[in-house]
Amino acid sequence: MTVTDFHKTRRGRIALYLDGEFLLSMHPDVFAESGIQIGMELDAEQVQELAEQAELKKAKEKALGLLSYKEYTSKELEQRLRRHVEEPAAAAAVERMEELGLIDDEDYAQRFARDLSSRKHYGPLRIKQEMRRRGLSSEQIEFATSLLEDDPQEQIREIIQRKYPLAFEDEKVRRRAFAALMRLGYPASEVRRALSVTEYD
Repeated sequence: MTVTDFHKTRRGRIALYLDGEFLLSMHPDVFAESGIQIGMELDAEQVQELAEQAELKKAKEKALGLLSYKEYTSKELEQRLRRHVEEPAAAAAVERMEELGLIDDEDYAQRFARDLSSRKHYGPLRIKQEMRRRGLSSEQIEFATSLLEDDPQEQIREIIQRKYPLAFEDEKVRRRAFAALMRLGYPASEVRRALSVTEYD
């Protein structure tokens, strides 16, 4: 296969043509590193390698762009990247972001668990559910939640006192409080225990 043309696109990428047909577009850095010139002969292996390099560069650029706006777990970032690039490139880009320290799932897990507990007042079951949704591993989830110092029983009592002060006098309020606390992820036994107390210490 012969390189017959290449030119810069409106988006600043380099469009490459082999045997008069468009092959792919790539980042200028990838093109410069390839040393490609018009008239150069490329075999199938070289073309495949070039395509992989172009895809990986695209994945890394996209990853950096996404991380500049918000924080992601490695699983979340890979899923987002796979909307734009092939799976191998997405995985390799995530690995590179980890090497650069731009993704740290263990640190994320610990901060996320603390935030859900202290700011949103979620119980342990809901915290673990939210962490699983973000693709964190069981080991990361268990370790992060083991570091939480909040007492679930105390948290439940605070929520009842703040939002459902009539729970000990009105059965309907008590049922609403129970349902709400279950949604927040507190174990049913802990909720029943708190609601069975007739007065606070």
